[in-house]
Amino acid sequence: MTNIDLRAKAPLAAMALVASLGMGQAMAASTVLNTNNVSATTSVNTEFGGSTATAANTNAGAFQVTDSSNTSFWVYCLDPLTTYKAGATYNTAMLTDFLSLGGSSSSYNQLFTKSAYTAVASPNVSAANSYQAQNTTTVLNKLVSLYSHAYSESLTSSTKSAAFQYAVWEIEGDSSYSSTAGGLKTASTGAFKTQVDAYLSALTSGNWSSVNGVNLSATKNYIYTAYASAPIGGSQSFLRVTDAPNTVPEPGSIALVSLALFGVAYTRRSKRS
Repeated sequence: MTNIDLRAKAPLAAMALVASLGMGQAMAASTVLNTNNVSATTSVNTEFGGSTATAANTNAGAFQVTDSSNTSFWVYCLDPLTTYKAGATYNTAMLTDFLSLGGSSSSYNQLFTKSAYTAVASPNVSAANSYQAQNTTTVLNKLVSLYSHAYSESLTSSTKSAAFQYAVWEIEGDSSYSSTAGGLKTASTGAFKTQVDAYLSALTSGNWSSVNGVNLSATKNYIYTAYASAPIGGSQSFLRVTDAPNTVPEPGSIALVSLALFGVAYTRRSKRS
């Protein structure tokens, strides 16, 4: 049996997994973003902080933007209470850097210091109606869960896209997920609310096998890139995902690696004997 040195391969596998979550991607230069009038949006009712006057009729859903290199791609909004401004400058960052997992100076936390957000957060509204920054590890895990299961499906209709966008906003500012309670609520009904409730139920239970009748239990790996307005709050911030290779070993692969390691150890012991 040939001796195989797997010590250098394990860190590479770990780095690939990290990259698939958008944690191993290098920071990129700033860019200008413009919309190109391609979207999958729907006008829906959104209530932040218990007031229908905050953003009663919002165009929710994915839309395409074009960057300084003339590359077009789909984005979802990470900043529901800021108006998009054409030609604004953005800094790109890994999603983990955007969140900084609790760092007070992160772009995510800076968003929630802006007046539009403080107006709908405690102590300006009741705790039951507050929309405010959440535990960033939870936000990261839930965003990755939502995207890995449902992102592809979300782009199949404007209703699903709007519901997916609503779920992103729910993750960002609420600790429990409901379309009728908390800091973000909706008075919209019909297919939109049905799809929202299905996404939020799956996020809460972790069961993606029947989301509004669709089996979304399969997952897909993405690289997550945040586009943070410079300065924060100057224009809406966005999240883009791109396909990443499936870097999580299948159970059979793990078994083969374990067997190979055992063989290496056994061979070395035999030689020493």
